[in-house]
Amino acid sequence: MLGRLDRQRNFFDELLFDHMLPAEHPLLDIDRAVDFSFVEEETADRYSADQGRPSYPPEQLVRILFLAVWANLSDVQVCQQLRYNVLYRYFCRLGWKDAIPDDTTLVRFRQRLGEERWQRLLQRLVEQARAKGCLKGRWLVMDSSPVVAHAAARTRVQLLREGRQRLLQAVRQAAPPVAKELEALAEPVPDATYEDQDQLLKAEQERTEALLAAITSRQAAQAPAVRRVRKQVERVLKDERVASYADPEARWGHQRRKKPFFGYKMHLATDETGFVLAATVTAGNASDLEGAPALVKQARAQGLRPRRLVADKAYDASGLRQDLVRQGIRPYIPQRTQRQRLPKQGFTYDQRRRQWICPEGHRSIGQSPHQRGGWLVYFSERACRVCPRAGSCLSRSQTRKVLYWHPGTEANRPRGLKRALRVRKVIERTFGEAKQWHGLGRSRYRGRERTAIQVLLTCLVLNAKKMACRFKDARGHRKGPRLPERAAA
Repeated sequence: MLGRLDRQRNFFDELLFDHMLPAEHPLLDIDRAVDFSFVEEETADRYSADQGRPSYPPEQLVRILFLAVWANLSDVQVCQQLRYNVLYRYFCRLGWKDAIPDDTTLVRFRQRLGEERWQRLLQRLVEQARAKGCLKGRWLVMDSSPVVAHAAARTRVQLLREGRQRLLQAVRQAAPPVAKELEALAEPVPDATYEDQDQLLKAEQERTEALLAAITSRQAAQAPAVRRVRKQVERVLKDERVASYADPEARWGHQRRKKPFFGYKMHLATDETGFVLAATVTAGNASDLEGAPALVKQARAQGLRPRRLVADKAYDASGLRQDLVRQGIRPYIPQRTQRQRLPKQGFTYDQRRRQWICPEGHRSIGQSPHQRGGWLVYFSERACRVCPRAGSCLSRSQTRKVLYWHPGTEANRPRGLKRALRVRKVIERTFGEAKQWHGLGRSRYRGRERTAIQVLLTCLVLNAKKMACRFKDARGHRKGPRLPERAAA
């Protein structure tokens, strides 16, 4: 395969002499700065030299997928561009008479490698950047950002109705006479029959359960398509937060308190220059803390030893701080709540009795562990009922004072948080670049793993662009593209 790529490079040498390539172009800078030969090493076990038809070189396919993300093109569009765009053909090492892979080949290649192998390709690019001096690696910057799913979210009533129609369609393919008997159970419940949404939802659930029970007693229930759709409908009945049959892994999440989204979260870790060191993807309802340990582990697995970590207040957890300190990393994370919040409100802590005292002198009577760590502290309901501050101290739903307290709130908080938060802005620019220029605001595919592959490919593009800029700055401005080295005779 490498010999074939070298021959294609010789062909493009002749084109360069004929001035068919531009004098300056970002793709040419990337081609000079990044060596994609590691793709052949990482994908060698996915192909056989003795069995099957000869494949397209994996490095060539990775270059095509890279180009699609770089130019924000679909698989079909990038294949069309390769038919006449000389610059794109040069970057992808396609000779003038070489066959162009179709979009199905690109889809199967992405699936053949899988998320784990794309993770490895990103790691190899980070290793190459480190070897070329493009990384600093003193800081680790973490954050997450939403990726909207490539599917429309439905309500539970809509999902139950759609699920019954899908079940009926699957049964119709397996046993048409049985489907005709079950058509009445697949019809939606009339909306006007019920006074509110809760009653309508309950009626839709009962009709769906009746349809499932009727299918179970029939032989058509053993058909693979019926069993597959049945599992999806049962997940909706169990309320497993499924909001779409098209993408059942996507979940509702919140970018801000009043700004929900339906899809996934991409978690990135960069150095202080915005170079992506690690990436992972979770469902949209996952917290930022779920992706943090994996990002730190990936960064350290590449031999990087960052001394500082900066993140926003979504990562404010004592457990994470303690883990970072044990690994020799100083955490710069702002607090979720106001510093010295309880003392400013007039509460004091009795260290000897291990009780909190309110401004009126009443002592706490108990505490229970909180899921985020720390404790929920309770005061007496009788004392709060007659307290003159009850109107301003308690909310409308409270009958007694309950406050959150964490003993390690002030632990592992080094100085210099304002300076660290200025460093954190680099990851915001990375997210902005990925979404504005490479279409990462919305997933191109359906499913968490396919979305993760899109995120990893985009990270490859972002890193390659940064390597090209630093490579160009180090070598100075050139008047024209550097010719590739000819293959040894």
